Amino acid sequence: MKIGKRSLKKPPGKRVDELHRSPTRFEIFRAWIERIPKVRLYFGLTALTWLTLTALIGIGPRPLIERVISQGIIDQSDRSRLESLELLQQSDPWLALVGVGIVVAAEMWIAWYFLERFGQRILKTNTAIRLVLAASLTVLFTALARVFIELDFDPYLTPLAGLSIIGTMLLGPRLMFLMVVITSVNVGILSGNNFLLTAALLLGSGFAIYTTVRVDSRKRLLKAGLVIAAVMGVVTFAVGLIGGGDPQDALWLGLLGLGNGLLSLMLATVLLPFLEDAFNILTPLKLLELSDPRNPLLDKLLRNAPGTFSHSMQVGLLAERAAERVGADALLAQVGAYYHDIGKMEHPAYFIENQIAQINPHAALSPTLSAKVIKRHVKDGLEIGSAWGLPQEILDIIAQHHGSTRIEYFYRKALEDAPDEDAVRESDFRYSSGLPRGKEAGIMMLADSIEATVKSLPKPTPKRIDDVVADTVRRKLQDGQFDECQLTMHDIHEAGEAIREALIGFLGPRIAYPDDQGDTRNGKAAS
Repeated sequence: MKIGKRSLKKPPGKRVDELHRSPTRFEIFRAWIERIPKVRLYFGLTALTWLTLTALIGIGPRPLIERVISQGIIDQSDRSRLESLELLQQSDPWLALVGVGIVVAAEMWIAWYFLERFGQRILKTNTAIRLVLAASLTVLFTALARVFIELDFDPYLTPLAGLSIIGTMLLGPRLMFLMVVITSVNVGILSGNNFLLTAALLLGSGFAIYTTVRVDSRKRLLKAGLVIAAVMGVVTFAVGLIGGGDPQDALWLGLLGLGNGLLSLMLATVLLPFLEDAFNILTPLKLLELSDPRNPLLDKLLRNAPGTFSHSMQVGLLAERAAERVGADALLAQVGAYYHDIGKMEHPAYFIENQIAQINPHAALSPTLSAKVIKRHVKDGLEIGSAWGLPQEILDIIAQHHGSTRIEYFYRKALEDAPDEDAVRESDFRYSSGLPRGKEAGIMMLADSIEATVKSLPKPTPKRIDDVVADTVRRKLQDGQFDECQLTMHDIHEAGEAIREALIGFLGPRIAYPDDQGDTRNGKAAS
C-alpha cells in the first residue's frame, strides 16, 4: 500500500541533559507505532477497527419500536396495533450481527480504497500515526453514540459535529468527510435504522468540516462552533418536518440540534489539545503555541545562543512575508524559522552571530574540521527537536533549511591552504540532510541565506540588498537547491522580492543625532 512517505523522525533518544529531555509516554507510544512493520500495522488496525465497530453497532441493539415509544414519537396505546403488525418481532441477533459486520466491512473497504487512491496527497507525514488517529476517532464517536443510546439520551444529541471539528483540524477535510459519512451511517443503524437521523448528522457534520477548515485560532474555533450549532438546529428542525411531525415537534428537534452543536464544540475544545499532544499532529493552533517566544525551547535558545535567537526571529518575519506572497503556509514558515537553528545551542561559540567579544574558535581549526562543526548543527537540531517533540513538519524544515549548499567561506579557505585543488573534497563542505521539498522549507532556505548575507554587509543600502537577493536566488537555482521543491520559478522570484521589500523596510532611514562631544569634554550633560 502506497500511502505517504516514510517518516524521517527518529525514535526518542535516551540522552537527557539541558537540551534533551526524557521522552513522554505519548512519544514512546508514537515511536512504538512507527516501529511496527507497515503491513502488520495496516492489517491489525483494519481488523481491530472492524471488530470494534461491529461489536458496538451489532451486539444487543434495542428494537426500533422500543426506541420509538421511549422517545414519545408514538403513544403506548398504539403498541397493541404495532404488535398485531408484528413490528416488535426481533430478528435473530446473530443474523443482525452478521449484517452489521458486512456493512462495516464494506465501509472499511471503501475507506482503504479511498486511502489507496488519495492517501499520498492526504497523509503526507506520519502516515501510521494519522491512520491510528483516524481509526481511534471513528471508534470513539461510535462508542459515544452507543453510550447516548444506552442512557436513553435523544440520538439527535449525538455530538458528531465534534468529530468533524477535531478531525478536520488534525487530519484534514478530505479524510474527515469520509469518516463522517461512515460514522453517520453507523449512528443511524444504532438508533434503530433511523436514517433521518443519519441525514441530519451528515448534513450538520459536513457543514462543520467546511467551517472548521478556516479556523486558525481558539477565538475562531469558538465562532465556528457557534455557527455549527445554529446550522445543526436548522437542519434538525427541517428533518423534523420531513419526518411528518408538527411544527412544535420539529422545533423541539431543532433545539436538540442546537444542543448537539454546543455539545460538539465543548467536546472538541476539551479533546483537541489532548489529541494534538498525544499524536503530535501540527495544527494552526499548535503553531500559535510554538510561535510564543516564551516556549521553553525558544527560551533555551535565547539564553544559550542569543545571537542565533535574534537571527531566527528576523528570518521568521522574512519567511512569513515571502510565504504570504506565494500562497504558502505563512505561519508554518515563520515557526519553522524560529526553530531552524536550535542545533546551534550545542556549540554556540562556533557561529559568528554568538561571537560577541569572544575569540573565534575556528582560528585553531582546519577548514575541513570547521565545516564539520558547522554542518553538525543540523543533526543536533534534529536531535533536540525530536527530544522536545516538535512536529514532523518543523523537523523537516530544520533538516532541509540548508539543502546541499556548500559552506563557501571554509571551502575557499581550504582551497587557499591546499597545495592542489584535487586535495580538497567538495562533499566535505556541503550539507547532506536533503534538499527542501515543501514550499515553506524552500522559502526558509532563501530567507535564511539572504538575511545572513545582508547582515554581513558593512553598509546595507537598498541597492546592495537588491544585489544580494538577485545573486542569492541565481546561485540557489544554478546549484539545484530548488530541484525537489514545490516552488515554481515565479514563486521563487516573488519570494525573493517579498524578502527584499521586507529587509529594506526593516533597515529604513534613521535620523543622525547631533554630535555632543563639546559638552562631553566640558563635563556637561545635554538636558
